Amino acid sequence: MSNVSPEPVTRTHMNKIVVTGFVLIVLSVVAAMIAPLGSRIGYWDYTAAVMILEWAAYTGTASALICLIGTFVVRPRNSRLGFFLTLLGLAIIIPTLLYLMYWKDAEENAPPIQDITTNTENPPEFWAAPNARVYGGAAVATYQKEAYPYIQPLLLPVPPDKAFDYAIEVVRQKGWDLLDANRKDMHIEATESTFWFGFSDDVAINITATDSGGSRVDMRSTSRFGSGGDGGTNARRIRSFFATLKPKADK
Repeated sequence: MSNVSPEPVTRTHMNKIVVTGFVLIVLSVVAAMIAPLGSRIGYWDYTAAVMILEWAAYTGTASALICLIGTFVVRPRNSRLGFFLTLLGLAIIIPTLLYLMYWKDAEENAPPIQDITTNTENPPEFWAAPNARVYGGAAVATYQKEAYPYIQPLLLPVPPDKAFDYAIEVVRQKGWDLLDANRKDMHIEATESTFWFGFSDDVAINITATDSGGSRVDMRSTSRFGSGGDGGTNARRIRSFFATLKPKADK
């Protein structure tokens, strides 16, 4: 009667499971990367991209569990390759899952608006940008004030001409497409394409003089297409722009 130990067979089977988990992790990460890029180049629409991202999240979670179990079962003394793959798989998938969770949370919890402005009573208008969105009035303003109370006009201690120059400088610094720079009306328009999906978002900026000799900067950022929420993108854009602009005027 043969006295062969079953341990090598068990180890081999476990290695196969770990390798399968690692391959699924790689596929999940690749899917998470190509989903928005495919939408950006027009290969599929936004809805399909979201479905692919959800598949990547579910598959990635299952794969992470496989690798997590693998770290306890396939130890270095049993299989160095299997143990290495489990650690590498976890190192790859955990940041991806955290990003997908952040994106999903932003999509679900952001208010259902895509038009953010520092002046809800008289928002900057679009003259040059091909944006036909009409500001939604009190309903949009209420959503904005509840979700983004920090979106307020920026007051600068420099005259409008200087504030205008600084604003143009920031637009170029951020790599936006400058559409209009009307010094006479102190009006600026620009467009930014979002990194992953390539959505075109338009920005309008008005600069007015204050009684103290300084400037008030009002800004509007809105998605050119789509409906519902924007995941907080437009509010973050205004906040980031002001955070870059203010130090230039405070020098």
